[in-house]
Amino acid sequence: MAGFIRLSRKYFEHNFWTEQRTFSPAEAWLDLIASARFESEPEKLLIRMKMIKINRGELRASVRFLAHRWGWSKDKVSRFLKLLAEDTMISRDKRHGETVIIILNYNKFNPANTEQRDSDKDSNKDEKETEVRTETGQQQGHAQGQTKEYKEIEESKESLFRQRFFPVLEIFYFKNFKNPVSVTNAFFNHYSGVGWKNSRGLPIENVDSVAENWDNKTTEGINCPPHLLVKWKVMYGILKNNTDHYTRFLLIRPAKLENNTLVIRGKQKDIAEIENDKALLAVWRNALRMSFGKVNISYELDKQAIA
Repeated sequence: MAGFIRLSRKYFEHNFWTEQRTFSPAEAWLDLIASARFESEPEKLLIRMKMIKINRGELRASVRFLAHRWGWSKDKVSRFLKLLAEDTMISRDKRHGETVIIILNYNKFNPANTEQRDSDKDSNKDEKETEVRTETGQQQGHAQGQTKEYKEIEESKESLFRQRFFPVLEIFYFKNFKNPVSVTNAFFNHYSGVGWKNSRGLPIENVDSVAENWDNKTTEGINCPPHLLVKWKVMYGILKNNTDHYTRFLLIRPAKLENNTLVIRGKQKDIAEIENDKALLAVWRNALRMSFGKVNISYELDKQAIA
């Protein structure tokens, strides 16, 4: 089931949540998401004369702290966090001796400014419907409002859907389709040609959902070795929570890992954009260390043809 359930953070201050009890795994996972930093600006903590930065989607929490909070043994907490890490839901980092948990793909659970956008949207909708009801009555006004909204969506559907290029590319990249850029272009060209309708002739509302079920007939083979893709996905999740330029890493790919050297293939301009961005390079190196360990980097020009 798609969509969001709007749950106020005040819920986590209620006695239903704060009472002493043994947490279920589902409650523990929700607690991690709710406890992670929501604000976009990093929080700086001074601990033992060391400054620790907690970014959006991260929380400082030791196994001992979580065991006390959830009513679990430390061994159970460790096994649970290991399970989440193996499923690429979290990663863990040590910063000056403090454990920091990183919620991977945090923005999928807490889109930035969602509350404000929903509030503004509801406010504008209420104003429009109130104005129409004054002239023609409640039912007619609601119908006219829906018709106008639908017309506006239809007129801008192509441009709006094209804005989903990188989220769709991300889906195809981690499905390990060979040349995911080519597959993504083919996907958008196909549905643009049929007026963004599915095989039953019904309008497509969720591009990402359709992409999840897309049958790749554009290229054969895989984009990169599966065992490297697993670690690359962890690295990508870390970057997604720490830089706005994470999509650049969908344009390069890990090719092989030999003699502690990770060989990365890509087009020269895509590699150069990463290497010339010193701030991005520092974040990437840290993410690589957390996912691949200490490795050297070597580049090869990608020979895949881009459609």
